[in-house]
Amino acid sequence: MRAVRQPARPSETHQGIEWLTNFGPRDTETAQQLLDSLHIVSETTFRQGLREHLGSVLAGEASMEKPAALYGVRSCKPTDTMFINNVSPQVSGGDGGGSELIVQNIIRDVQRSLDTSVVTRNAMTVDLLRARRARSLVFVSDYAGSGEESLAYARAWLRNATVRSWRSLKLVRMHLVLFAATTTGLRRIRASGLYDGVSVLHRGMDFPSAQWHTDELWRIRKLCEDYARRPEDGAGWSGSEGLLVFEHTVPNNLPSILRQSRGRTRRPDGKWAPFFEHRTAPPGLMRDLVGYRPERNTELGLRGMGRVQPTGSGKLHVRYRGGIRDLVEVLGHIAKGHRHPEQLATDVSVSVPMARNLVSQAQKLGLVDSQTRLTDAGWKELRAAKAKPRVVVSRLQGSQEPYYPGTLRESW
Repeated sequence: MRAVRQPARPSETHQGIEWLTNFGPRDTETAQQLLDSLHIVSETTFRQGLREHLGSVLAGEASMEKPAALYGVRSCKPTDTMFINNVSPQVSGGDGGGSELIVQNIIRDVQRSLDTSVVTRNAMTVDLLRARRARSLVFVSDYAGSGEESLAYARAWLRNATVRSWRSLKLVRMHLVLFAATTTGLRRIRASGLYDGVSVLHRGMDFPSAQWHTDELWRIRKLCEDYARRPEDGAGWSGSEGLLVFEHTVPNNLPSILRQSRGRTRRPDGKWAPFFEHRTAPPGLMRDLVGYRPERNTELGLRGMGRVQPTGSGKLHVRYRGGIRDLVEVLGHIAKGHRHPEQLATDVSVSVPMARNLVSQAQKLGLVDSQTRLTDAGWKELRAAKAKPRVVVSRLQGSQEPYYPGTLRESW
């Protein structure tokens, strides 16, 4: 059987070792913590995940009226109006770093797999949208870091008087489907009111969702500001503090010290050693890193969840199945007041659909109620999981070591 390749830790790669030489002795540990908190998503994982998520949203989203017209989010200027002055939803692949073309390819795959009563194909004009009676405009993107690209794209559509009128009369609704989004980006998009629905597969992978203590977060933010070529860009584009990298592109919302080619280095030669140079990875680096994700510090008990059955003793019988996260850990975060699947997904580092499944299973087991609050049975299971077993030594252990009373021992 062929061994599964384990991705390297970013700090252990040649580029990572060189990059760490940029920092003074007191900052090296903090820099390493930042570097090893990156999430590196393979193109295969991205394609499969977004394809399945988009198909699931189209098939199961109750609020999405059909047929839907699908479009890949692309960069738009603040004055662009869709279908006016050569502005079109057609993806050209100009400066999207490959993301736009990959998303467009995924959209084509999903369109081919669904009936025309669900999706309408190649509706690249207002006349075609009207003729096909499209009821939903679904915009698809790989990532919302700052959220600004998705917001600018929606505004370009709403500047078109016809589209704006349709939406005002509730003849069409606008939806956004994302593979991933930062906490900040998702909050901005939802607060804008531009979209009638936002569906995200992975939320987080940013500073707020990293497992850092408050003082560690403060030191990392200070590190990003102190060593950035431009301190105002230290936390990434629009201060979105991203930690996600795709195999096909390096987002601009990563801290600038991870992307810059020049900076405030402490190296003797005065030259900054880059990790990602601008928005590209050096040859071979992605091959070493792809699939890497930071280890989670799981404080609560179970290692995996397969078939779960509650018992009267307050313990979960678990048949281990790899790849599924800990139900007890979810219960622990629900106890802290986290009830939304997106927040729980961030807490336990799973996809949003998986978090929904965990909550659903907890409800079926009677551990949480319909409002995602712990029941008495849930509290009982959580208390049992937190309890540490007492170690009892059944007999004295023999030893040839001479015994000295503690009061006679020499102090160190």
